[in-house]
Amino acid sequence: MKRIPILLAASAVLALSGAAHAQTEIEIFHAWPAHKRFHEPIAEAFMKENPNIKVTFRNPSPSYDEAHQSVIRGALTGDLPDVFHSGYHLLAPLARTLAEREQILPLTARMESEGAEWQAANYSDRILALGTVDGVLYGMPFNASTPIVYYNLDLVKQAGGNPDALPDNWDDLLALAAKISALGDDVDGFSYDVYDWPDDWLWQALVYQTNGDLMNPEGTEIRFGDQHGLDGLVLARRMVTEGKMRLTSFKETRNQFCANKLGIYFTSTAGVRLFSDCSAGNFELKTELFPVVDKENGGVPTGGNAAVILSEDQKKQDAAWEYLKFISGPLGQKIAVLGSGYMPTNLRAVEPEFLGDHYDQNPNWQTSIRQIDYARSWRGYPGTNAVKIWRTQREIIGDVMRGNIEPEAGLKKMVEETNALLPSN
Repeated sequence: MKRIPILLAASAVLALSGAAHAQTEIEIFHAWPAHKRFHEPIAEAFMKENPNIKVTFRNPSPSYDEAHQSVIRGALTGDLPDVFHSGYHLLAPLARTLAEREQILPLTARMESEGAEWQAANYSDRILALGTVDGVLYGMPFNASTPIVYYNLDLVKQAGGNPDALPDNWDDLLALAAKISALGDDVDGFSYDVYDWPDDWLWQALVYQTNGDLMNPEGTEIRFGDQHGLDGLVLARRMVTEGKMRLTSFKETRNQFCANKLGIYFTSTAGVRLFSDCSAGNFELKTELFPVVDKENGGVPTGGNAAVILSEDQKKQDAAWEYLKFISGPLGQKIAVLGSGYMPTNLRAVEPEFLGDHYDQNPNWQTSIRQIDYARSWRGYPGTNAVKIWRTQREIIGDVMRGNIEPEAGLKKMVEETNALLPSN
């Protein structure tokens, strides 16, 4: 009987040991550098439960739009991440573009394989619709938010406002903003920084709140060129003329609010954690619902993102699916919600062992839940020019707010410029 040399035997044992502990590595790409504060803890919790899968991250993109452009370029050069968090408004053009190239994994069959009972226990049909394109589930909804109002109650009181009866309509809100602005040259009363926002989320809110729409359901005809769009632009101009809003940068506005120099700020529910932390011991914070004009039929767009799988490797796809289930599961959502203020996308996340009574104990976090009935889909444009369309629209909106162009002429220009960038039918 031949003996295996000792070194050879040892090598074989090490090889078998290595195979037993081999890891599948998946690379994740998301927008917003500040979101690392919850993406990284979620990945750590996932790897603790799944030691055979290693999660790494690409450097985050500054915005959803820039992340989208990066992925589209990567699709052409063969440099795609394994998992990508796509903004809801860009998911449809992303899925349609990559599906033609077979560079995105449909998730419908994966979801069905988990069983109807598991799906019903974790996800509502309304939530899953956020990740569905042309009847196919491509993205697992991860973050969900709506625009809400943040009040600095100290400044509200100084301006003579009633912190127990905050405005629920634009007329009263802009009047209060003007009073806050009058407190001093270094104090701003109001900010709705749609003119510098990285995507069209806040613009869609101005259209949706009066029951308007972006496009027809088929995505072939612009709908915001009607009275709803005009009302939105007129209101945007009033924010400056009546609310005394200064047009500062998107980043500066956040700093102003945290520095106790801004009274009323419209932004995402995802900022509740940030603003709760920076206001603590500095000023009293209160959040309120978006003052939708049409209380019966109006709404606001649902911001956030869905995670899609772009890897073509079977092992990585399997690992990525486990990751998607975790991050959209109750524990992943608990970490994401507490690290931001986003609404949970998993039904079980509010169970006692996860978020439990968090919302009851933290009233400022409840606003996102109270506003669910107003939540609509964050629409996108067909074709490959969605990012360029918004940047073009944003410049026109800024001109309207500055008084360089009248709202009627601005709306006409927005419609013309948008049509020129849409694919021909």
